[in-house]
Amino acid sequence: MTDSIRIVPRRDDILEIVLASSASGNLLSPPMVDAIAQAFEMMSPTTRAVYLHADGPDFCAGRRSAMPPSGTRVTALDLRHSIADPILDFYQRIRDLSIPLVMAVQGKAAGVGCALAGLADVCIASDDAEFSVPEMDKDIAPTLVMAALSDRLPRAALARLVFARDSISASEARAIGLVGMTCSSDQLRGQAEALLAKLCRNSVPTLRGVKSFLKHHPEASFAARRETAALINCVVMAEKYR
Repeated sequence: MTDSIRIVPRRDDILEIVLASSASGNLLSPPMVDAIAQAFEMMSPTTRAVYLHADGPDFCAGRRSAMPPSGTRVTALDLRHSIADPILDFYQRIRDLSIPLVMAVQGKAAGVGCALAGLADVCIASDDAEFSVPEMDKDIAPTLVMAALSDRLPRAALARLVFARDSISASEARAIGLVGMTCSSDQLRGQAEALLAKLCRNSVPTLRGVKSFLKHHPEASFAARRETAALINCVVMAEKYR
């Protein structure tokens, strides 16, 4: 565990994860990534949802640089192992969650923060939230963030974020599908808790079944979706009669 993050398994079977490095804008560090990944691995089978939010004025302003010191001799493979793979593996772990992931976002959500918002099942953004992918200002190709968002956003919207590098508002983020809900900043926590309360009224099989369909089947053919929808629905309902 690191002081930059709090992991709270709640009594209502919600796994709450709080980014707690507000002085840095909650920049994501390797220890924070490891702590979240470990929390996912140790999650109770009765957990109904993961709730990720942040202390302070900003949700996540990016991640701490993992670049080697100037003058260091490294290969492309070295850079992949130290920079690209860890965050791509982290995005994959988020995608692999078998239960809903709810996020509450305020202030800056830049780079990896923007990617996290897009990876949530339901991201609730306060009206002061700003989303951006600013890597090209430092002549960095933001392909890692793009890998997280490319199936979440229309091509034109993703290209605009990457090339224009300007921040978009919560309302625009909702319009392009980056976030699912918006509200005033003073309602953010309440909206998130209201959604979590609804999820807590569902059984774990129902939540896992819906999440499975969202993960694997929206882009399949109708015939494939039909069969999968029927299978998941019947398996989940059968649990009630065991």
